Amino acid sequence: MLAAALDGFGAARDRFLAASTIRNALAVKVFVPLTEALWWTVTVDDGFEARVANLGAFRQARNADTDGKTVRGLRWVRNRCGHQRALAADYGGGISYPRSLPKAFPAWTFRWRPVAELPSPPSSVNDKALEAEYVQHLAGQPAAETLDAAARWFEAERQRQGF
Repeated sequence: MLAAALDGFGAARDRFLAASTIRNALAVKVFVPLTEALWWTVTVDDGFEARVANLGAFRQARNADTDGKTVRGLRWVRNRCGHQRALAADYGGGISYPRSLPKAFPAWTFRWRPVAELPSPPSSVNDKALEAEYVQHLAGQPAAETLDAAARWFEAERQRQGF
């Protein structure tokens, strides 16, 4: 079933990327496939955990890797989206006029919101270590880049496990 979860992650990621390129798309229309990708992210991560002989070594490797840390941050935000239906990402960056040019601006893209803009997690899913990964690797970042990081981690782990 891990193969199906990897396919699900890839398909949801592709739907998110396609939706996020539609000019003037409603945030909720982009957020739905993004949230689906989050659910698949956690399922894939859990699937890799279930396959390893040494769970401690797997977690240590994931938790030391930048892309693996991003997966942990994605788990935290999945909990916000799933348990609280929080719109954890929205369009950000870009430019608004009037501005004096030339000036460099970040691209207008779907970005993860700061923790302060999200509802507080219930104590049952309040994991400060995962929240710290969200703050360090996701908050303010383009959502597409974080899904790319998860895809890199999954591919590297797939190869390590010979799957």
